[in-house]
Amino acid sequence: MQIFGNGGRAAVFHGIKEEFMVAAIELGKEYVQVCVKTGTMKEPESVTKVAGTEHYRIRTECNTEEKTELQELFRMLWKMILPYGSRESLEYLVFCLEENTDKTREMLLEIGKIYNIPVEKIRFTEKAECFVSYVLHQSAELLSHNSLLIENHQGEKSKFLLHKRVRTTPVVTEVREVSEKSLEGVFADHAISSVFLVGDDFEEEWMQQNLKVLRNGRRIFVGKNLYVKGACYYAMDLLEDFQGYLYLGSEKVCCNIALKTEEQGKEALITIVDGGKNWYESSVSLEVLLLDEPELEFAVIPINGKEKKTIKVSLKELPKRPKKTTRLHIDLEFLEVNHAKLTIKDLGFGELFPQSDMVYEGELQWEQ
Repeated sequence: MQIFGNGGRAAVFHGIKEEFMVAAIELGKEYVQVCVKTGTMKEPESVTKVAGTEHYRIRTECNTEEKTELQELFRMLWKMILPYGSRESLEYLVFCLEENTDKTREMLLEIGKIYNIPVEKIRFTEKAECFVSYVLHQSAELLSHNSLLIENHQGEKSKFLLHKRVRTTPVVTEVREVSEKSLEGVFADHAISSVFLVGDDFEEEWMQQNLKVLRNGRRIFVGKNLYVKGACYYAMDLLEDFQGYLYLGSEKVCCNIALKTEEQGKEALITIVDGGKNWYESSVSLEVLLLDEPELEFAVIPINGKEKKTIKVSLKELPKRPKKTTRLHIDLEFLEVNHAKLTIKDLGFGELFPQSDMVYEGELQWEQ
């Protein structure tokens, strides 16, 4: 058995300037935690509120949807982060949210502005993705099969399985809650090489009853800072633009969205939305040159290999112009994980063909 510590891949971060800092905050209903990684650290480090102690979990009763309370909590956490680096050295601040709501995200972005933290440096994630990031930064031997996480909250045990599709590029990862009540049932149905015990302290009686089943050739890790460390690894992956794996969670867009165009006289698809990103961070704006017919054709391409969906948008109200003399401005604003608002405006083509009042408004929807 092992306390959460340093793993294999995490020790190597290439192509990053030495003077930098990333930070992570786990924002739960009952506890908060802070973790940082700087250029002088080999691994992310949990931050304690009281120097010289290992009290990383800070009890809180903050209402994460009440801005005054949330701002006061952030003020305390920000003071814990600043000794590790300046605001200017901060590359990413990642929040692991237990309740990942629109309101909480919006308030945290507003609070970030008060502290002069650029919006593009603030990112959000969930506990399941933090689990994935943490595990994938451990030594290769732990990645030979699936990983099991058991979370203890006031005596209630929840089990989550990290599954990897190793035959895909990048590797697709998913976290699913396991319904089997007995551990024997879990290990009979799944090949598992590592087990992570997180949350409240596990009862001695439970450990004695299950330790033999848990071990059986597997590595076991016990700790309370897996999620916040995973969020810090997630920040490092953003900084490195690491694309070795793709996590598909409930907040992730599970498809690529492409626009049909032409390259060197041949039909082509240009990706405008990459799958695997949070839907609330996937809105996009772009300008295109209309080729011939007054329509645009979008392709929704599921990451899981399911059939591609084609969506054609008619623009018959456009003024008639010669081929390739109409520029269009496209806004794709995500409303939900599988639902986006589409706005298309005519920009014309310089002085030759002034823009018109044509505005198309519609929606794109697909199966998640």
